Amino acid sequence: MTGGADALIRILRDGETADRMAAAASLAALGRAALPPLLSALGDPDPRLRTWAAYTLGMIGDAGAVPALMEALEDTDPGVARWAAAALRRIRDAAGGCGCRFC
Repeated sequence: MTGGADALIRILRDGETADRMAAAASLAALGRAALPPLLSALGDPDPRLRTWAAYTLGMIGDAGAVPALMEALEDTDPGVARWAAAALRRIRDAAGGCGCRFC
């Protein structure tokens, strides 16, 4: 399974937009199994890959990605930070809110 996820990560890095969307959907379908390569991709030098990783982590919606996404909020690339914030909102919403009495 790791080889398949690695191939999908390469598509996120180098593919055309439609291919990247398909790779993100395929990674999201893997669920938790896709977390390790996506979390690693959040630290990649290429901001496009970091952006797609954050986007895909939001699609998965697993709380295990929260610490890395919190760090990605401070990314120097505004697109990465924006998608990290969107992913965190999606994870929060999937969990039924943040736990405060206002959500």
